[in-house]
Amino acid sequence: MDLRIELLPKTAWGMNLRKMLKQSDWDKIRKAVYEKEKMKCHICYCECKSLDAHEIWHFDEKLHVQRLVDIIGVCKSCHNTIHYGRAQKIGYEKQAIDQFLKVNKCEIPAFKQALKKAKSRYDKLSRITGWKLDVSLIEQQGYHVIKT
Repeated sequence: MDLRIELLPKTAWGMNLRKMLKQSDWDKIRKAVYEKEKMKCHICYCECKSLDAHEIWHFDEKLHVQRLVDIIGVCKSCHNTIHYGRAQKIGYEKQAIDQFLKVNKCEIPAFKQALKKAKSRYDKLSRITGWKLDVSLIEQQGYHVIKT
């Protein structure tokens, strides 16, 4: 799997499972993800002592639906790269760029092109307000999600 930059639309900020589930349920989900990944990053395959649970969302522009499609375990370096905007804010921009280049076996121009594409998508999706949340992936597993 390539390492991609995912800039969540501004109008969808704050919509994450950790905030919408009871802590005990989120702990069960993330621990199951870590077990499924066998403590290896889903993207770069490095063996890790700890992983982050990363939610993968699909944004339907026509229906304005933000749908959870998967949760994967990723290392901190890959997670910082995925959330590049956050990495910039917390001082990990260089590390995020380095990880992108290493994992994708590419040079700076490819990174800049990927960032430009991510920003363009971010701008387009951020113009949509009132995203409807589809977390049926989790609800089908018996978890109760509190949508705020």
